[in-house]
Amino acid sequence: MLGTIGDVGCFSFQYHKVITAGEGGMLVTGDERLYDRCMGYHDTAACWRPDRFAEQRYDGELFCGSNFRMSELTGAVMLAQLEKLDSLVSRMRKNQKRIADQIKNTRGITIRPVHDPEGDNGVCLMFYLESREKVQPFVEALNAEGIAASGVFNAGIPDWHIYAHWKHVINKMAPSSVKWPWENPFHKGPEVLYSENMCPKSLEYLERVIHLDIPPQMTDEDCDMIAGGINKVAEVLL
Repeated sequence: MLGTIGDVGCFSFQYHKVITAGEGGMLVTGDERLYDRCMGYHDTAACWRPDRFAEQRYDGELFCGSNFRMSELTGAVMLAQLEKLDSLVSRMRKNQKRIADQIKNTRGITIRPVHDPEGDNGVCLMFYLESREKVQPFVEALNAEGIAASGVFNAGIPDWHIYAHWKHVINKMAPSSVKWPWENPFHKGPEVLYSENMCPKSLEYLERVIHLDIPPQMTDEDCDMIAGGINKVAEVLL
């Protein structure tokens, strides 16, 4: 299961995630000591110990932690959301497949390959057009059909999901004059350099993608309308 492959798995419950409590997150681990240290780190280090003022029980138990507590109200919302997870994912997968099956043979469209179909949560449907120049007209035409579609990458529209817009990282902008981590005495290799076009193939793919959200609330009729709209626009523009 996702999150159980390594020693620790992390999940986000921010607004745009598969299930959400508005904010917050979750950490899962089967290692009791890692769990203990993570609990300490997120809550000022000492508060979760059986005796918060005692000497450390093992080397490394005590350290300077932070304060990343999720509120009880947010946690209660999240517990309710977790009860719905299987149903939500099942409906999104069903909706995604219903649309994909109706456009997979459409000329000029290539559905994003999924190497683990059983592991796709179905939260969105993404497909490639043949060139980036066709993306914006295609999106505008879909929007005119009442379909909430969008492109993924436009160099002129900042989107921090895309590394090319991370100007604070590309320009190595640190919160202080120390310039950590870029001026790191422990780094003995060559200087680390970034640029907006350092991953040109990734950007080329992103520039050709059309993205559609797949809400679990969609009906079969909604899915068929979306697929029909995509095919209608493709027939004219592709």
